[in-house]
Amino acid sequence: MKHEWKYLVGLCLVGAMSTQAQAQGLSFYALLDGGIANTKVSGGVTQPGKTEFVTGGYAPTFAGIKGEKSLGSGYAGGFQLEQGFLLNPDSSKPWFFSDTKGLFNRRANVYVKSSAGTLTLGTQGNAFFSSLLSVEPRAGSNFGSSLATIAGDGQSYMGTVDKGAVSYASPVMSGVSVTAQYLPANVSTDVKSGHRFGVNYAKDSLTLTAATYTTDIAATAPAVDYTRTGALAGGAYKLGDFTLKGMWVKQTTQGFSNLKTTGVGGLYQLTPALGIDLGVYESKDAAAGYQASTVGTGVQYQFIKDLTAYAQYSNVKNKGTIAAAYNFAPPMAVDNGTLGVGQTGSTISLGLLYGFF
Repeated sequence: MKHEWKYLVGLCLVGAMSTQAQAQGLSFYALLDGGIANTKVSGGVTQPGKTEFVTGGYAPTFAGIKGEKSLGSGYAGGFQLEQGFLLNPDSSKPWFFSDTKGLFNRRANVYVKSSAGTLTLGTQGNAFFSSLLSVEPRAGSNFGSSLATIAGDGQSYMGTVDKGAVSYASPVMSGVSVTAQYLPANVSTDVKSGHRFGVNYAKDSLTLTAATYTTDIAATAPAVDYTRTGALAGGAYKLGDFTLKGMWVKQTTQGFSNLKTTGVGGLYQLTPALGIDLGVYESKDAAAGYQASTVGTGVQYQFIKDLTAYAQYSNVKNKGTIAAAYNFAPPMAVDNGTLGVGQTGSTISLGLLYGFF
């Protein structure tokens, strides 16, 4: 309970500022995702099925405010403040969508932009993660996608938010854009330094991306410092009502020297309001004994403007000899968000997704 008041204060501040949004040229936005999930784990030490309320079946929940104004001579400056929160606050539950400490835990930055690009300083999204989402077969759903392994909280392979970062995003030229991000040492984390770099191409029906990241970690005694690295290649192609996606990611971290994750799938838009997605994933590091197979699928129906109902199913099998990551935001039915050796976890979730943008 000790951090809940901070979340509430942050939301109140965002709400108070948003009342003056029109007069001050500011914009308020929010994304809310809540629902019910039923999880069953079989094999190994079987856990009983459990049904519970969850925040973020498909997406994180947050609210924010953004302001921008002209600086003259072709320049514009602005800021962004964004607060992530749970719809079922409980200090005992894990947090997967942002830093748990302080206000504006997802975004707190200022930026300057012109025809030469955008320079952003402060807490912001991880540029590698943004590239990943553009080609992730299920758009990075929190249940049944590649995120459990690639951005899993348990091993901290790669955070989705970078605190106190500096980034540059180029303008789009002939469909190509480049993003470079530097992460200096931060006294509130174990990060010594980090870099992210991405090249993206998006034109007509085709999207291609390649990205890398490096994060130097200051480990606590008696462990030694180590470096996390990652490389991404992926693409998406829209063919009528189908959007086909594929991705490949290779990572190294303290416990993995050659962790590879592949994913294929995409989205079929049956009608403008009704869509079905599917993703099939494999994560493996033979030397470490890690292997997890994931299948996820979901149906989304936008029955009124900005409000979408969804149902999804995820199945994760641990085929390795060590614990495997489960869903990115696993229900509490799965201990520590991992599956033991020989276990299979399945989750059915129903929820509502409201976007205010």
